[in-house]
Amino acid sequence: MGGVINNVIAMLTKMGYWALEYATIVYHWKMKVFRTQMKRLAVSRTQKNLAKAYSGLGAVVYGMLKEGQESLKDDPAVMTQMRNVEDAEAKVKRIDEEIQEICNAYEAKKRAVRESYAAKRNAVGGRSETEEES
Repeated sequence: MGGVINNVIAMLTKMGYWALEYATIVYHWKMKVFRTQMKRLAVSRTQKNLAKAYSGLGAVVYGMLKEGQESLKDDPAVMTQMRNVEDAEAKVKRIDEEIQEICNAYEAKKRAVRESYAAKRNAVGGRSETEEES
């Protein structure tokens, strides 16, 4: 009779560990989604700034070409607009890398949680098997 009770307790403990594992994974997934959405909002703002920088560069280049200037590289207004474009592009790239880091961190956390709870379930299963033999 004691063996049956121990088996039921072990089974319930394992089920509890399964539930905790999936609850923890869902929590980490929700945090990943939240963080990536916040970064995607930042990307959209940065892309708007990038579009403005492209527009500013285009306006300066168009104005210079309309005036007949051919040396665009030496003009300080063009260089300023080019720096604005490069800064905006760098920000978009950095945010995309941060999003990838968030996704990689989530995968690592998920793997760690699964390994942790698998070890806990195996420990419960091992304990009940040794109790049955004695």
